[in-house]
Amino acid sequence: MPNSAKKRAAHARKAFSGEIYEAALAGISNDRTHGLDSCAPGQRKMNALLALGLFNRGEDGAPPAKWLLSTLTWYTITVSPRWNQLVFISDAPDNVTKYLVPHGESTPRLPGMRLRAVYDYRTYALEHVPTGAQLVVTSRLDGKLQGVREGSYFDFRTLDDPLDSAEERQLADVPPMGVTAQTLLAGIAVRMSMADPKGRWATGNWYWDPLRRDEGRGRDGDLDPRRRLWGAGDEWEAQWTGLPYPEDVAAALADPTVGVSGARLAKSGRVYEVILGDSVLKIQI
Repeated sequence: MPNSAKKRAAHARKAFSGEIYEAALAGISNDRTHGLDSCAPGQRKMNALLALGLFNRGEDGAPPAKWLLSTLTWYTITVSPRWNQLVFISDAPDNVTKYLVPHGESTPRLPGMRLRAVYDYRTYALEHVPTGAQLVVTSRLDGKLQGVREGSYFDFRTLDDPLDSAEERQLADVPPMGVTAQTLLAGIAVRMSMADPKGRWATGNWYWDPLRRDEGRGRDGDLDPRRRLWGAGDEWEAQWTGLPYPEDVAAALADPTVGVSGARLAKSGRVYEVILGDSVLKIQI
């Protein structure tokens, strides 16, 4: 029965994602697959932009490093993607939101992100104006956007605030992305807090190793990691120091249970290639 298939998919998804069952169920797509990459076009584009902000850092980073979103990878965030929403579940939603939405004189943040509403349970409903995509930051484990509307304690920019010239320049600096390339980039962002229940790979919010391996990656010398995720069109490259292990990110994107549908993995020398249609994401080891 369809409902049974959806429930099975939710249980399979939450085993990797760390979501509770209700959150995972809300993200299962109509075809009863895991739904991690099933989203409206605007949502997919925003998720890809978010990846550029999260995974560029330091002097080696591409221009989105200046958005300072990489700080979010030191928070414990359960990522719960849905068709028309990306949900960040965190015990520090106020702080997470402050890194996403411009407030006061604090630019940069994610260019074009605005506060739409605040609800109880410290739940922030955000909208990315250039794409129309939705992002919810909440302490609710189910990720639901409901409850009593409240006022914000912070002077976040709202939908009444148009994009300023700095934000327009920041967005203009981002090269064009093919649709399948957007899917791959967005795929990194929505899988940043996942772990294979069989212990084969883990992404660990990009700051710790849930598998507690002893090979040394992510130890003292990597406490100030450098990251670069950049490219154009259908060709993109990623390289970073510290955690997670590059092979783990590649494995997450191509996993048979929760990977990007249709993605295949190849290895050439010290490069993993995640290939989807005509697009490729090269992950340097």
